[in-house]
Amino acid sequence: MLSLPLLKQSIRSNAVMWGSITGVMTLLCIQFSMLDMTRSLLFTIFYGMMTTILPGIYVLVTANKLLASQVDRGSMAYVLSTPIKRSAVTFTQAFYLTGSLILMFGIQTLAHLAANAANPIAMSTLGYTMLQGDLTSKMIMQVNLSALMVCIALAAVCFMFSGIFNSSKYAVGLSGAFVGVSVLANMLAMFGKLGVEGLKNFKYLTICSFYDYQSVLFANNDWIEKMIYPALIALAAFAAGSLVFRRKEMSL
Repeated sequence: MLSLPLLKQSIRSNAVMWGSITGVMTLLCIQFSMLDMTRSLLFTIFYGMMTTILPGIYVLVTANKLLASQVDRGSMAYVLSTPIKRSAVTFTQAFYLTGSLILMFGIQTLAHLAANAANPIAMSTLGYTMLQGDLTSKMIMQVNLSALMVCIALAAVCFMFSGIFNSSKYAVGLSGAFVGVSVLANMLAMFGKLGVEGLKNFKYLTICSFYDYQSVLFANNDWIEKMIYPALIALAAFAAGSLVFRRKEMSL
């Protein structure tokens, strides 16, 4: 099912975008976790916003390039003129999109683990005065796993639109609206958690609400249960996009 030549092509064509987003996210994480003036904002700004905004930009652009953009430009004709089946195309591109996000979060997580080991952060510094001790490596890995699962769901929905439409303008338009609304609603809901009561209900407008770092910090298992929903969304969206792409007519 996996096409190695197509996978290599996807890696090469998206390397700059992936490297830029990964580098920025990793550097921001190190800055927020190491500098005294930003440590208190590590979860409010970095984990509260950046871990969905930056990957959201990446998946919006990349998912379109993997299918819809190639059909739009006519390069998909060359891909399908080889012995590669459409099912192999969709599986390979979905594999790349998911794997690139896993690697992105893996690098950022390792950087945070190293920074935290060198200079541990007290939970009280993060604004959780009722919690004792320091931020642990286990917490960092769990928070990033929760964020990763939501970002995979965002990627899957963008991939679905890329598989459904032959034109980039429709795929990017709907994907952009979905990612934009999800990220914006999550930011507004975050301000609701900070005391702005009228904004709390925005959490119901975004799948980013399934990313629950506070559950991790308070050592309960809600974050594990919430991961089930983005996982199901991701499976359904990847399957839907792949199915439509395999069956639809294309001007190749």
